[in-house]
Amino acid sequence: MRIAVDVRSLMEGRHSGVEEYTVQIIRGLLRIAPQHQWRLFYNSARRVVLPHLGDATEVRATRYPNKIFNLLQLLSGQPRWDTLTDADCFFVPHVRLLPISPGVKLVTTVHDLSFEHFPELFSWQRRLWHHLVQPRRLLARSDHIIAVSGATAMDLTQLYGIAPDKISVVHSGVRTSAQPLFSSASWRKERGQLGKYNLPEKFVLYLGTLEPRKNVVSIIRAFDAIAQRVPHDLVIAGSRGWLMREVDVAYRQARWRGRIHFVGFVPEADKQSLYAAADLFVYPSLYEGFGFPPLEALLAGTSVITSNNSSLPEIVGEWATLINPYDVGELALVMRELLVTPQRLSEEVRGAIARQYSWDRAAQATLAIIEGVAAH
Repeated sequence: MRIAVDVRSLMEGRHSGVEEYTVQIIRGLLRIAPQHQWRLFYNSARRVVLPHLGDATEVRATRYPNKIFNLLQLLSGQPRWDTLTDADCFFVPHVRLLPISPGVKLVTTVHDLSFEHFPELFSWQRRLWHHLVQPRRLLARSDHIIAVSGATAMDLTQLYGIAPDKISVVHSGVRTSAQPLFSSASWRKERGQLGKYNLPEKFVLYLGTLEPRKNVVSIIRAFDAIAQRVPHDLVIAGSRGWLMREVDVAYRQARWRGRIHFVGFVPEADKQSLYAAADLFVYPSLYEGFGFPPLEALLAGTSVITSNNSSLPEIVGEWATLINPYDVGELALVMRELLVTPQRLSEEVRGAIARQYSWDRAAQATLAIIEGVAAH
């Protein structure tokens, strides 16, 4: 069977949850189904370096200027992607503008509908992008939809009116590590690559893109409220996103800003050690379709505080402490309580998380959906 996979989300070299999903699900599909012909496709006039996804792939790249190419597709529905790469089924790991001919089989993954719930938390450029990719049209055209959580599946039904029998929930996987558990201090000593971050001895960690939906302002304010009573600093890791003014203002207003450290982008090779070096991971997001960082922190053995909304109770609720992300006082109180005697997650719990959120398991379920759609 010939399966075409859209890899346009990987063209910019970023690494958010969507890119992590795309890379890992493709690698998983290639591991378990090398008998199929996998055709990865994208369009770009400039040179694109894709991450290594597997040897049994064929990359089909068209070389038109993207602004002109996308405008043509938006206005005329041409060129259709199935005329550029033939396949028995198209798999789209992330919603994009994708005109294809009637009758061509299509499976689409949806990660979240945050742009529908909280448009005010996005820049005008990102709101325009979400409008132009026409998610409702693509999902109506899809033969089947994969939702990465039950919360996302419910959103698809309630907000877009998609029939539940057209949606399958397939939880994403999470990268595992064979590294043993250490105390936070000994982990920093063992993992020398963290020295470049100039970390404090004890710290609370946030890791993720700095954007309004992640609620970093509440983390800063909650930490500032308890800083005088705990020996920990606050480390905020991740790339600067959009609408950063409130974060910058909260930092400047913080009484204890000297103990708040912004360390910027953290490469994948360092993330596991950084999670494990922290005594507590805090992620009071206003909305998540899945939520990789809390799971990654739990797998590193670090206690997690996260929100009691969207997909987070479904994904990490059994192992994390859930709070109301709009209540800074509650977040501060729970942070202080968990920092009195920081706890590490047991190997047994880490193993249960790794088994439940396996990329091979996700790939098996995804493959069954693609093969089922292609066969009908």
